[in-house]
Amino acid sequence: MRRRLILQILIIGAALVGLLAPFGSTGTVAQKASPSGKTLAGIAIEEYQQRRERLMELVPEGIVLLSGKTEEEDSEVEQKFRQRSYFMYLTGVEIPGAILALIPKGYGPEKVREVLFLPPRNPARERWTGPKVGPEEAVSEFGVQRALPTTAFENELSKMLERAQVIYTVVPSGPSAPFSRERAFIERFRQGVEVRDVRPLLAELRRIKSPAELALLREAVRITAEAHREVARALRPGMFEYELEALVMATFLRNGARRAGFPPIIGSGPNSTILHYQANRRLIAAGDLVVVDIGAEYEYYTADITRTYPASGRFTDRQRQIYALVLGAQKAAEAAFRPGQTTMRELQEVARRFLRESPLRSRDGQTLDRFFIHGLGHYVGLDVHDVGDYSKPLVPGVVITIEPGIYLPDEQIGVRIEDMYLVTETGLVKLSAHIPSAPEEVERWMARRTTR
Repeated sequence: MRRRLILQILIIGAALVGLLAPFGSTGTVAQKASPSGKTLAGIAIEEYQQRRERLMELVPEGIVLLSGKTEEEDSEVEQKFRQRSYFMYLTGVEIPGAILALIPKGYGPEKVREVLFLPPRNPARERWTGPKVGPEEAVSEFGVQRALPTTAFENELSKMLERAQVIYTVVPSGPSAPFSRERAFIERFRQGVEVRDVRPLLAELRRIKSPAELALLREAVRITAEAHREVARALRPGMFEYELEALVMATFLRNGARRAGFPPIIGSGPNSTILHYQANRRLIAAGDLVVVDIGAEYEYYTADITRTYPASGRFTDRQRQIYALVLGAQKAAEAAFRPGQTTMRELQEVARRFLRESPLRSRDGQTLDRFFIHGLGHYVGLDVHDVGDYSKPLVPGVVITIEPGIYLPDEQIGVRIEDMYLVTETGLVKLSAHIPSAPEEVERWMARRTTR
């Protein structure tokens, strides 16, 4: 509780000294005071306002319409609600069924530029789900210019379209797109207007993290580190993978995380070679390697950190060789990085070349780069695989993972080492540096295991 209070004070303090203003391509921020000190999910309401302003600057000829997530009204037992990331990024609003409209040129006599539509209050339903913020309180609660009930959306939209004939929204893609809620939302207004996808614009804004976002990511990393420490202390042959998963989730929730950023991956023995293994049902045997790929989500921002542990507490010679090679590939990528110049694709080639040039081979004589079968890393933020253009140079304010891996199914050896890095003007800062990764450090960490 004390740590959480300190974090909130730091976030609000950052706002008060003007660190939460619009950010440019280099990750710097303008100086602007935050008089309210009010936060939504750990972010000052002024920062949400600045994000909306930045987006409107990018679409001066159109309007932006975004629909938030809705609860399944007919579901007998509801799941925990998580707002869509792009809607959360612009509003901080966790009310199901919300709609956001941004009108850069303004509409109506007052030239209103932003409207938040919220479902009208439903006292009978709130007896089951708890009180919700209605349109009447939304202006002060969320810092928007105007708030109206969702029942007024169609009428207000017709007025907005008098000012623009281009609508930017989230245009779904993929096989399920025709059946998505986003597609149903678009069908409400697409007649007679040009619809453009807003996702590339939002992705570029989200790629560079503000100081407040970095504070939340650091806390997500801290909680994830606690979970790795608990795993290292508890792991031993004879446990089921799901016992470690339970330990991870308990550590997340006990430390203030809302949820896991993705289903924990606890892969032992043959399962260590399956990239996104999630069953977590196998009995861990002596001599196994155990890949533990986990990430706590703190106030919507998630960590993603992987370590590979020897179930018996010590690596075999072959396991240590493979592990050291993977760690070397990670370090080679770190050393090759140049802020504002290097791309993720270039880092991947560095790591792959490092593995290819190693004298180590598979049992059938192949170079081990052939068994590095995934990308080297990705952006991290509101989503574990966060949005952003991977062909662009990595600039200050970007947060990435570097996660080389080698997977040898016929030897039941899978090794992945994944850390999170912040790009700064001088290079990479390893946010997860306090989690041991050298093989001898991992073994020392595990030597402190508790007795069952």
